[in-house]
Amino acid sequence: MKKKFLLLIGIISINGLVAAEEKETPQDTVKTFNMDEIVVTSSSKETNKLRTLPGSVSVLSPQQISARQVMSIKDISSFVPNLYMPDYGARLTSAIYIRGIGARSSGQSVGLYVDDAPCMDKSSFDFDLTDIQRIEVLRGPQGTLYGRNAMGGIINVHTLSPLDYQGMKASLSYGNYGRFNTKISTYNKAGENFGWSLGAYYDRCDGFFTNVYDGRKADSEETAGGNLKLFLKLSPAFTVSGSVSYEHTGQGAFPYGLYDEETGKAGDVNLNDESSYERDLLSNNLSLKYQNENILLASTTGYMYLDDDMKMDQDFSEFSVFVLNQRQKQRSFTEEISVKSRNNNNYQWSFGVYGFYNKFRTEGPVEFKEDGIKTILQPVFDKFGEYGMPGQLTITNESLYIPGDFETPSYGAAVYHQSTYNNLFTRGLSVTAGIRLDYEKQELEYNSEAKMNLRMQTSPARPPVDLSDRYPASVIDERLAQAFRQVLPKISLKYECTPRTFAYLSVSKGYKAGGYNVQMSADIMQSRMQFDIMNAFKQLMPPDMIKEPRPVKEVIAYKPETSWNYETGMKSELVKDRLHAELTFFYMNVNDLQITKFVGSGNGRYLSNAGKAESYGAELSLSARLSDEFTADLNYGCTRATFLDYNNEKEDYKGKYIPYTPQHTLSIGLQYSKLFRNRPVDQLMASAQCNGAGKIYWTEGNQLSQPFYAVVNAQAGVRKGIISLYVWAKNLTDTDYPAFYFESLGKPFMQKGRPLQFGAKLNVSF
Repeated sequence: MKKKFLLLIGIISINGLVAAEEKETPQDTVKTFNMDEIVVTSSSKETNKLRTLPGSVSVLSPQQISARQVMSIKDISSFVPNLYMPDYGARLTSAIYIRGIGARSSGQSVGLYVDDAPCMDKSSFDFDLTDIQRIEVLRGPQGTLYGRNAMGGIINVHTLSPLDYQGMKASLSYGNYGRFNTKISTYNKAGENFGWSLGAYYDRCDGFFTNVYDGRKADSEETAGGNLKLFLKLSPAFTVSGSVSYEHTGQGAFPYGLYDEETGKAGDVNLNDESSYERDLLSNNLSLKYQNENILLASTTGYMYLDDDMKMDQDFSEFSVFVLNQRQKQRSFTEEISVKSRNNNNYQWSFGVYGFYNKFRTEGPVEFKEDGIKTILQPVFDKFGEYGMPGQLTITNESLYIPGDFETPSYGAAVYHQSTYNNLFTRGLSVTAGIRLDYEKQELEYNSEAKMNLRMQTSPARPPVDLSDRYPASVIDERLAQAFRQVLPKISLKYECTPRTFAYLSVSKGYKAGGYNVQMSADIMQSRMQFDIMNAFKQLMPPDMIKEPRPVKEVIAYKPETSWNYETGMKSELVKDRLHAELTFFYMNVNDLQITKFVGSGNGRYLSNAGKAESYGAELSLSARLSDEFTADLNYGCTRATFLDYNNEKEDYKGKYIPYTPQHTLSIGLQYSKLFRNRPVDQLMASAQCNGAGKIYWTEGNQLSQPFYAVVNAQAGVRKGIISLYVWAKNLTDTDYPAFYFESLGKPFMQKGRPLQFGAKLNVSF
């Protein structure tokens, strides 16, 4: 009961503030104990203790997660220095940037693990967090132990175990904008060797922005899910655990308004076609662990099923121009086996093998509607008369449906090793070295067929002639494959001046896999149809006007992105049990930077390699215990991420800032907790946080930008026995800021940040 109580009301974070002396036995994994909150940390493959890891690490404890109202991964933005997660407008994808490294569309630069199993695609990153034991964010390349797509860093989410915590928790929250949330979970232990947990949740919101076209909310959302976990100790050395979780989300999506460059404000949402997103997400994990005095052997098997349906009014206007209906189906399997040493020797080692198979199917049909045919497609044929075409060509399709079916299976394998030698030459000096051999193969099967129907009017006196039977339908049937091989080394030096103070220096290589742009199907097919039509009437047209489209492979494929990261830092408890500090300086050199571009026609976006870039900056974290009741924290990051070599054949962007990367992130938090005896309440709690980010450039040319802005969140509550009651607020100052930028048909669109939200929450724990 005491452990449950401490987990629920703990005050101090894992970072070392008021940390009691760490106690270890040969049977323990890495553990950190704090006086007011117990957070147990462990790793099945790391050869350093998390508390003294020679790298940049932020850890959110249950108390911090509760105080900061963290409901999803997006809510940790700015709290972790140089981490920024803009609101894309749907749970379809989560654009995560760390130290200027990130991705808006295909692929990802930051990895996400839940209970040691990886999420294979950003479409599965944005989910509701329930009963979290801790969240770890490791900044900088983590390729040696985590491999592909960990170039910016890794986010590890760990959930509660019924072997460590027993009881039932229920919560009910209500706020403005129709916000309603309820959760219930139970953790039970049958004897000393078997435990199980069961949870469910429901979340809804009426939406924040009104679509002026129909008067309805554009971004309403409803989410429901649940999870089941089983833990079994077959022997003191062998543990088996398994979990299954499911979530369904349905929401209005992409509430973008036309951006006014003069005022810097986004206009009203004005969509005449449906914009929505639905997703079913199922994940299963199976973990086997065997440990004795000398080794820890672990196996983690993961399976994820994703099935979603996105509808987007791609012109974001009241006109019927063109729409996209993208559907994804993903089945991913992962397996990792690792073994590491567990003893008190100076030499620690870790070996592992990893493999995955990801079956991914995407259907992305684009439909050009009446206004789209008139304003986008027809003007191309109106110009044919200038080149000698004897008559006026007119598109007769009422709407043009362009299908795009993609099968993009991928698979890969890796082997890795890491060693740490402590007290090298002198006490306190240690070296960590690791290497990973990574192989991945991606395949693409792309099928599409469409036809644009035309008629010709040679003179007003003659009837128009249907030309549709004089040329075939345009067909794309491509089968491509590409393979990537990478060697990912890392080396770190660390010197512990005292058990509570150390400095480090590290060099590591980061790697983000290449891939295929499935978002470009409409643009590719549009070019193919124009060529096929012109080629059918080549005898009537100048030869230099007929240009065959670029090969699909050149347009649709992009190369891997790699980087070298140089980092030095210091962690110290400056005032024992009172003040903990972490200071980091970093420099990253990036090759073949992957960046999102908008296609020339304005009909979509794609990922391309943008030459070289660099990113450097600093990070500072302070945690302070001001008194027995007050704690405070400050997290600041600054990043200067610029292009070194990037020319898109129209403009040279050398020296320009990489878009979507805040130059500064800032988070300041205050927490208050007071225990009472023989009073009407047992505990009084309050917290406030100010989170800020900026300056953010939205385009490669740096023409549009967002100055530094900040939002304030707060909550206060009381506890009596098993019942807690809170009042909460987000964006307390109702700050008006743009959250995400998008272009369509050459026009800028922006999504506004969410306005002031407030409400009340009731918790029951027993």
